[in-house]
Amino acid sequence: MQRHSTATAFVVDSQNRTLLLWHKRMQRWMPPGGHVDPNESPEETAQRECKEETGLDVEIIGDGSTPLTTGEQTDIFAGNREEGRILKRPIAFLLENIPESPERNEPAHQHMDCVYLACPLDEAQALCLAQNEGDELHWFTVDEIAALDEKTEIFANVKHYILAVLTPVAS
Repeated sequence: MQRHSTATAFVVDSQNRTLLLWHKRMQRWMPPGGHVDPNESPEETAQRECKEETGLDVEIIGDGSTPLTTGEQTDIFAGNREEGRILKRPIAFLLENIPESPERNEPAHQHMDCVYLACPLDEAQALCLAQNEGDELHWFTVDEIAALDEKTEIFANVKHYILAVLTPVAS
């Protein structure tokens, strides 16, 4: 089966709400995300997709928890920038099954998805929905997410990350 590299960002604001869009094709509430472009890192993809789909400029927050460090990842390139830079670690790396899309002439395939946590750079930014991607944007509270139906409104994995992973990180 063909696999595509993708990146997703769960955007959480200072009020502990998560921004989701009603995805036209998938007909579910989903976070912004999409395919990694050539010469683009997954975290750059997550930032670009947030801007394109929601109008928000965001900061990608890496998962800094390792056995050796707490908080932010140790920058092993500090003082040696000519060697490279450390990328932010996603909160999850998923292999997702994507159904066939006859209207887009796409066979069923899989996404290797780097999932990030993000926050708006400026919460006063106006939301701007990409009409080709979604029908609506909404900031959801934890209680509103908990009330969404996994069969008709939100994918189980999306709900899980918001309720079990993002809420403790954002608070």
